[in-house]
Amino acid sequence: MLENSEGHEEGGWQAKVKDLVEQLQEPTPFLCVYLDQKTQQVKLVADSESQKNFRESEAFSELKEILTRTNEKKTNLQFYNHPHDSLSGHQFMPDQALSHDGFAKLPVEILRIIFGFLKPTDLRNILLVSQTWKSVAEEPVLWTGFDLPDVCRRHVQALMMFSNLSLFSKLQHLALSEFFFKLKDEHVELFCDLGLSSIEISNIDLSEVSDQLLGRLVSGCKECVIKVLQDKHWGRPGVNKAISIISEIQDNSNLKSLELIHYDNLIMMATGEKRKMSLTYIPSDFLTRLFKKLDSLALENLLLSSDQLVLIFDHIANLSRFSFRGIHLNATQTTHLINIVGKTSQLKSLSLSEVNLDEIPVMDLAKAINKMETVDFEDVLMEANQIKEILLEIISGDSKMKNLSMTGIKNGINEDNLFDIDAVVFANAVNKLESIYFDGDLPETMIKEMFQVMSLGTNLKTLGTPSNQIAVDTFYHITEVDPQVLATALNNLQSVRFDFGGDQEVNECFLSVAQMQAFFKQLSLKTKVKTILRKDFYDFVV
Repeated sequence: MLENSEGHEEGGWQAKVKDLVEQLQEPTPFLCVYLDQKTQQVKLVADSESQKNFRESEAFSELKEILTRTNEKKTNLQFYNHPHDSLSGHQFMPDQALSHDGFAKLPVEILRIIFGFLKPTDLRNILLVSQTWKSVAEEPVLWTGFDLPDVCRRHVQALMMFSNLSLFSKLQHLALSEFFFKLKDEHVELFCDLGLSSIEISNIDLSEVSDQLLGRLVSGCKECVIKVLQDKHWGRPGVNKAISIISEIQDNSNLKSLELIHYDNLIMMATGEKRKMSLTYIPSDFLTRLFKKLDSLALENLLLSSDQLVLIFDHIANLSRFSFRGIHLNATQTTHLINIVGKTSQLKSLSLSEVNLDEIPVMDLAKAINKMETVDFEDVLMEANQIKEILLEIISGDSKMKNLSMTGIKNGINEDNLFDIDAVVFANAVNKLESIYFDGDLPETMIKEMFQVMSLGTNLKTLGTPSNQIAVDTFYHITEVDPQVLATALNNLQSVRFDFGGDQEVNECFLSVAQMQAFFKQLSLKTKVKTILRKDFYDFVV
């Protein structure tokens, strides 16, 4: 609730809003209208019924005017807490704030924890407060993620000036991309001795930087991502430059993680596949030396020789994470890959795309996949009985899997096999995991069974992945779930996402008012929910 601190004309801002909402012909249980400060557009969060009623009412235009006018006048809007018995305990008052002397006496261990919540931009100010704070704030672990300021990408003079500051030595991550001037050897030399933790090279012209120098820069990092776009105008650093950088990585490099990603949407007429970046002329013995120290390897949309594939598969046993996407494998090579995955004890994460798994024996595939903690399948050919056996292994308790993502899963006749799985098997397996992601909508029986099992107890922390959660109101059949069952189920999760019709593809909220009422009532009684998300889209503007 917001109140206007500059007076209460005719009952005040709150009273005016209350009158407007009460003028609606139909009740509006959930309604939030706000002014987006970035876009200066008035936006709406509500259930589908309330959205329709509110849009059709005269109250909307008046409320929109109030919000806009208040913002233009820079009127101070403050949070207002309605009096309630449960809130009558101790309150933190301004005069109880910790004094400067109090902060100065805090132990170093406490300061380190506090500073850990700050962004690198704020840490720069902390360095100026005192010698004690400076000594704590300079610890490298606090500067994880610190990248080059944007002004250094725009002006070469700014880069050279920044390199002379002590703050330059704090750089942990370097995004070597989107510079407004052409980098030369003298500029790249500045970064070589920093002991960078990670580097990402993409969308940048490196034609005037020597391959040896770039190889030295990458060799000094623990993590490296190289992204190549096959385009004569925007395809920098370019295929040849990317391969040259890889070829110059030193034998004594610090690299523990390497991602080589090639983007190209051009479909080759002869094969019907995307154009690949060829690594076939890189010597196998060099790749052996490069891969043997890696803990994580991600390769995408590349062309590799048979010998190189054998070499890569032989090193899977040393990896904890392996991503192999958009790289053609024949049936023998695919079988070899799954056999190795099934034998390794160190690999924890596996990501595959555009691979045909439908010829792998059912039990062999299930055993291998369930040795992973995280599995990501995209555009993979699999049979329904293979998916079912993987899920049964999860239910049995013999699986190590915690996170499963399955998108674009088809069989040989291009039918989605995920939805052919028995609803009870699917529901029980899903609720044994910590996260599950799938595309498309689920049949009514699967939706109802999934939330029924979830309401009784679940290991799931969220629907979707932590970085890409599924909005529960986008399930078409979710309306058929009992409101109390759904409320209990969602409150057993740690994070829930609602889009309220803002999803670009679905563009409709399928939750009923009764379901939303039940969810928020349960939220106030007993819940594990820590976060409620709503994703904004630019085309969702009231």
